[in-house]
Amino acid sequence: MEKFYNPHDRFFKEVLGNVANTQAFLETYLPPEVLQTIDVGTIQAEKDSFIEQDLKEFYADLLFRANIRNREAYVYILLEHKSYSDYNVGVQLLRYMSAIWDKEIKKQKNRRLPLILPIVLYQGKEKWGVSTQFADRIEGVETMEGSLKKAIPHFEYYLYDFSSNSGEEIKGPDDLRLYLETIRMASIKDPEKFNEAYIRITTVFVTRGETEISDQLYETFIHYIFYLTAREDFLRLIQLTRTVSVERSERMQTIAEWLKQEGMEKGLIKGREEGREEGREELLWKQKTKKFPQIPSRYYEKLKALTIDQLDTLGLDLIDMRSEEELKRHLPM
Repeated sequence: MEKFYNPHDRFFKEVLGNVANTQAFLETYLPPEVLQTIDVGTIQAEKDSFIEQDLKEFYADLLFRANIRNREAYVYILLEHKSYSDYNVGVQLLRYMSAIWDKEIKKQKNRRLPLILPIVLYQGKEKWGVSTQFADRIEGVETMEGSLKKAIPHFEYYLYDFSSNSGEEIKGPDDLRLYLETIRMASIKDPEKFNEAYIRITTVFVTRGETEISDQLYETFIHYIFYLTAREDFLRLIQLTRTVSVERSERMQTIAEWLKQEGMEKGLIKGREEGREEGREELLWKQKTKKFPQIPSRYYEKLKALTIDQLDTLGLDLIDMRSEEELKRHLPM
């Protein structure tokens, strides 16, 4: 079994890295007036990734080349797997799109740049609540006159919210639906509803039979579930799987044994992470008290309750925070 430490990235790339699944996604979800401009038969996957190393635990990306209006263009898909809406995703998209254009300029300096179609998939625990218009990120844009607005980059990204509260319909062929159902399941807070979603997905795997491709996707699915859940919850899911398929339950058990061996390594890593976590707490507290001098000291205890991922997310978002109310939303009640 292949070892990996970013389950979001692997699952995303295993499914949508398959051109047929990307074609199906575009055909299923893009607005008809946009879809009719794309020759989906020309879609080809590119090897490039533009996510910075320190952001890879929050994002994954895929780049595709395609003909749009009979001209060479790109489709760029960014997976956002933070637990809440990211106000800066438009800024990041602009940076990644610029990196794509930079590559084109190096090939041929004076050539006009290709169109890039930016798409964001979101799987957080809360419904997406940020404008998809880049210009809305600019302070005071609502009251700017037309001549001043010319100084602002204008583009809109296509946002598909697959959080459990979004209401976005899950559609498409099996592999695509299994993936989208799974990332939606990851955002479900209610244990009973989580179990229902898990059984529904597992049943699809059982009914479609065993093939090399299906088995590989199932293994990736189980790894993903393992990294989403606590150990006792994962063991409970193994028993729940027996209600659908004893064979699949035994397969999960085999994967669990392998993950148990890997857990020894994770134990060593955990010690190092705990040290890093303590350092991050102290640094973030200093940053917070500098930005919000009146913040009560009791918030330090709430800060210590956050995981490393949550601390990293808070560190990124702290730069743009304007009030203590925004800060409070990141801390446990």
